[in-house]
Amino acid sequence: MKMKNLLSKPVMLGTLVVLGFITAPAHAKTYYVSQSAGDDASTGESATRPWKTLAKASIQYQPGDTLLLKRGDTWNEELAPKGNGTPEKPITISAYGEGNKPIIDRQDFKKDLTGIRLADQEGFKIVGLEFARCMTGIYAEYSLGCPTKKFLWIEDCYFRDSLHYGHYENYPKSKIGLGICLFTFERAKRIVVTDVTVKNCVFRRLASGFWTNNPDNFNKNASFVYNFGNINFEGCLFEEGYQWQLGLRGVAGGSVRNCVTHDIGRGFRSFNGVAGAMFFRCKDWVFEDSEWGFVDIGLGSGDGEAFDFEGNCDNMIMRNCLFHDTDGPGFLLCCYASDGNPNRGIVMENCVINAKSKRPIVPRVRAAIINTTDWTQSTWKNCRFYLSKGEVLMRVMDPEKDKKSSFTDCRLQDLSAACSTPKLAAQLTASSQAPGQAAARAGDDDATTAWQAASAEGQWLQLDFGKPTVVNEFKMKEPPTSSISRYVIEYWDDKQSKWMSCFNGMGIGTEFIAPIVSRSMQKARLMIVRTTKDQPAITTFEAYHDTSGEAVNVPVGGVTPGRAGK
Repeated sequence: MKMKNLLSKPVMLGTLVVLGFITAPAHAKTYYVSQSAGDDASTGESATRPWKTLAKASIQYQPGDTLLLKRGDTWNEELAPKGNGTPEKPITISAYGEGNKPIIDRQDFKKDLTGIRLADQEGFKIVGLEFARCMTGIYAEYSLGCPTKKFLWIEDCYFRDSLHYGHYENYPKSKIGLGICLFTFERAKRIVVTDVTVKNCVFRRLASGFWTNNPDNFNKNASFVYNFGNINFEGCLFEEGYQWQLGLRGVAGGSVRNCVTHDIGRGFRSFNGVAGAMFFRCKDWVFEDSEWGFVDIGLGSGDGEAFDFEGNCDNMIMRNCLFHDTDGPGFLLCCYASDGNPNRGIVMENCVINAKSKRPIVPRVRAAIINTTDWTQSTWKNCRFYLSKGEVLMRVMDPEKDKKSSFTDCRLQDLSAACSTPKLAAQLTASSQAPGQAAARAGDDDATTAWQAASAEGQWLQLDFGKPTVVNEFKMKEPPTSSISRYVIEYWDDKQSKWMSCFNGMGIGTEFIAPIVSRSMQKARLMIVRTTKDQPAITTFEAYHDTSGEAVNVPVGGVTPGRAGK
């Protein structure tokens, strides 16, 4: 019998007649919401007849469905979409129209108000939205015994202004201002949420940026429990936050690539320390081409390091990463505060630490690296360390006979001796220049002359080396008349045909030296992001390839040199 007959003729089953047709799958639908022009009595299925409220839009969605919020509109509501998508056919929440990102603004971050809430759900793609003054921008909660859920993609979203902070040992009962949080009530050793991507997002002025958590947040007996898997961050900026901008607990597998964490802890007091990122009870991560800098203890918080492997972290690989300008150490390897298990398989390749360590994390000792115990297994390969006056390379708080850290082909440099080799030849150009204040004046070795832009923010000063050139240090000087408060040093990436960040800075002042991860570049530029007044001006902008310094090679079992910076 041919298939077309099966589809067109009734089939007799006893006395029951069954119509033998196959129902075609429903087509994915697109829904529209506009706070300014919508009506909840509309169908919501066209841009000309959108819904008005997010409450109306909190319906049951099918795989492949799309919900679009009108650009330029603002809602003070929670969006709680129902249903589940799949990795192949996610439920997409995005934007339509022209203008700025649609905003979910809950107006008071001290109230327990969420932007988007998911419950035991999977298969969502959220793109191009802004979340303002929410207690948590996107909150996804998973119940005890919830089957494994897959796929959450968050891209080009802006999370801002949620600085609520307090003791949160029993989170989520006690709240904290977050951009995104994945929380599960599961305590068993099983993955509940996996395959999460956070791409090209900005997290600004948040108590913490991204959290994973379960009720064992402060349980020291819950080692090797992983409830989350395969979480990946790419191209994200975490800025002006209070505490750990990545607070990751219990995650098996993930990556951080081309991300920047900058200006953390300023004007704030933490009850349990500040770090640019804190990873606890995690394994099998890769960190590449990322930066953590300007971490402050604020009003008297503890720690103040750029990065913290808090304990029970295994097989964590960092490549081409930069850690700089911290009140505490550049890096903390800890296993006492949260867990008795040391970190194992920590591998640092071609990384740079320029901590400056303004305060000791242990009595009378300032160090680029603080290691709470020799039980921690860390391998440092081809890394560079810049020490400030009175600072040592590594301090082990609880030395053991069984030492498990090693250094191979590393370099140790006094920061005061950086940029002492001949500067690299380059042609200087600029976005604009005030009359008589040409770009070349920033490279003429005359401290009395300077480049000055013709207007204020959004200006740049560029070095062109004329050919691919290896650079690992920059020197900048600013005249007293200038007031640059935020800037980025970028290099032109030929392969990607775009400018890429290699150093994020705050003030420059009379002189600032910025070591970076060594890179080959033909062009570099100083991008002025913000000034406090008037046009920016630069007396000196120079690049170096500095190969000086002291070789550091310490085999496993050896004693790390404690040489202090001069």
